[in-house]
Amino acid sequence: MTFKSLKISFLVIFTMSLAFIGSTAHADAAAKTPSWGHWESSKITYTYSGSSKYYQKIWKSAVKKWNKTGAVKLKAVKSQKKADIVLQTSASLSTQKGLFTGYTNYSFYNHQDEDAEIVSANSTLNRDLLTSFSYTKKQRTNVATHELGHALGLSHSKSRRSVMYASNRYESISHQDKVALEKAYAD
Repeated sequence: MTFKSLKISFLVIFTMSLAFIGSTAHADAAAKTPSWGHWESSKITYTYSGSSKYYQKIWKSAVKKWNKTGAVKLKAVKSQKKADIVLQTSASLSTQKGLFTGYTNYSFYNHQDEDAEIVSANSTLNRDLLTSFSYTKKQRTNVATHELGHALGLSHSKSRRSVMYASNRYESISHQDKVALEKAYAD
């Protein structure tokens, strides 16, 4: 396979800490979860690089949610060198734009006539911010699921009912999220 261009980009994608709930069902129903890219295969490896068993379980729950869609098969590996996606936590995630509960950065090939092909990703949760805003375990799992969605190639959704909504801690994977992932990984 020949690549016309190689672009490596580290993109900070965030989930803001507080969500405003409520919009019309019509607007949510019309909103589709966009995707920007995908891995070469739907079989993707990951590893957890932290020492916290609590956050390891959070990430494992997020992985199970995406595997349950049937669009991808995330498989744990022990070595970061063998992992496509590295899952981790940090005491703080801060940029010039503010504090974030989570972020994902990745590298990808930009093909001329297709979506980007993801070649590596790191997803991080901000332990201190999640704790200071009293996120429950379920809400932390939703943030982890959101960040993992970015690592799989999904963008922010305009639907407040989507796990991919930019500032959502209350929702899990929606039908539109599943459809977007299936479309991104269709052969």
